Amino acid sequence: MINYCSYEEKYQDQMYDVFYELTQEEVFFKELSKEEFKNQLFNNPFFKLDGTFVALKDEKVVGFISSNVRDMDKDNEKASGYINTLIVKKTYRRQGIGSKLLSLAENYIKKNNMKSVRFVFLSQINWPWYIPYTNKHEHPGMPAVRMNSDFYLFLYHHGYFVNSIHEGFHLDLDKYTMPEKVVKQMAENEKRGLTVEVYDSNKHYGIEEFCEAINNPGFASAIRGNLKREQPRPFLVAAHNNKVVGWTGAMYTEATGRGHLDGICVDPNERGGGLGKGLFCNLCEYLKKHGSTYMTFFTGLDNPARYIYLLAGFKIAQSFADMKKNLE
Repeated sequence: MINYCSYEEKYQDQMYDVFYELTQEEVFFKELSKEEFKNQLFNNPFFKLDGTFVALKDEKVVGFISSNVRDMDKDNEKASGYINTLIVKKTYRRQGIGSKLLSLAENYIKKNNMKSVRFVFLSQINWPWYIPYTNKHEHPGMPAVRMNSDFYLFLYHHGYFVNSIHEGFHLDLDKYTMPEKVVKQMAENEKRGLTVEVYDSNKHYGIEEFCEAINNPGFASAIRGNLKREQPRPFLVAAHNNKVVGWTGAMYTEATGRGHLDGICVDPNERGGGLGKGLFCNLCEYLKKHGSTYMTFFTGLDNPARYIYLLAGFKIAQSFADMKKNLE
């Protein structure tokens, strides 16, 4: 007989064992140490005790689910609650355990006045994954549900629908070369005083005006936050006669060898002239020259910037579905 109960700290080690078994079953999921697992889930500021449930067989954990309602969303009528983790041990699948755990999480979300539930990166609790057919190149978090995976089909059969699609991109930087089309466009832009180069506070100006012009609080926060560091990390700008009209995020190599990417953005008044391509391709070249071995990121299926990434040689490694269910 399977019993279900709310999460208690005493179950942490057994929950880790369930997770670790999954990483051995599927190379897609990055294996984590017990400490890394606890930091990823239980020590995450978005983890909710009352949104987490376990399934027990003879007092042993055979499955668990973790869901959350973000404090920032509780007064937002359009917000959703989130499922961030659902794992059942392989030998106990197809016995209704996952369905029962899912219903417990959905009831928790409904009690918190959410009218819908989603599985998507906005939950803030996201599991790292390996890029298929690479030497364990990894991305730090899954943006949503792997398309056509068993979990995707499970959610689909429980009333979830595809709310949007995200694509995971990857490039082995050893194979990267600057596209000739971009080289030619940059040369043409230089004739008009438009350049792409590493930001120099003694040369470039107007970055605060740029933050206002782009109307993107996330990017503006990243720019200001980096500049406030004791030693700001280098980043690229597109400049029109030294006035900042484009930006890439801070450039550095993560411990895994992954080239970091915060994003790219161009002043709305300067779009359409190839600056976005120039920024992104120069970012890839900089990271390659400074020790990064690969790059990964994800973006929405309808993001026109995806064509810049494809031009630079990136491949779509995996598609993910933001899955949603209305609870009313």
